[in-house]
Amino acid sequence: MVNFRLCLFTISFITLTFTLQPFHVLSDEAMIINVCDKTPDPSLCKTCLNSDPKSKTADVRGLAMISITCGTRDADKLYNDTDPKSATADVKGLATISITCGTRDADKLYTDTDNLYTNTKDPALHNLLDNCWWRFLGARDNIDSAGRMLSDKGSDAAKLAITRYAMPMITYCSDLSKKSPTVAVPKNIIDEMNVVSNDCQIILEILSNF
Repeated sequence: MVNFRLCLFTISFITLTFTLQPFHVLSDEAMIINVCDKTPDPSLCKTCLNSDPKSKTADVRGLAMISITCGTRDADKLYNDTDPKSATADVKGLATISITCGTRDADKLYTDTDNLYTNTKDPALHNLLDNCWWRFLGARDNIDSAGRMLSDKGSDAAKLAITRYAMPMITYCSDLSKKSPTVAVPKNIIDEMNVVSNDCQIILEILSNF
């Protein structure tokens, strides 16, 4: 789970370097708290930045580079072709990387849910997952299609693939699990839904910079 969170945190942190000014202002604890509070996982962000003594004297761009180091160090096995590219990517490159992260996370959510749906002996859980496994597949495919939309039709079309088609699939199942408190949905499925939802938000944040 940490690997998914690190990819998510790294992409979101780098996105902030496009909007936070001025870059030359040196960091302090207050800045680290302020910056990390804008990421999906403030606790992970603070742990990463505080693990490097250079964060005490780094500017915003320096903090972004520290976050990249955390991401490449701890998430390399899952995203070994993602974080190194993010160090030199432009906004479109970051959007493509974030879509890649989202597609991979959604694929894991779909795969884990489909396996659980196939193997569970719990009728209530099976019934709930019957409403969701195919939605997660649709979410994955639509997040993936956002990359093609970005290249072929621009950022607005890519946003539409996320907001109209991908996010509602995840939201439906997240709400369904909350409305079914007696159904024992495994924590990893809940966590993975949250990860994909956050991925979608980050994709949209990056696309809004076009």
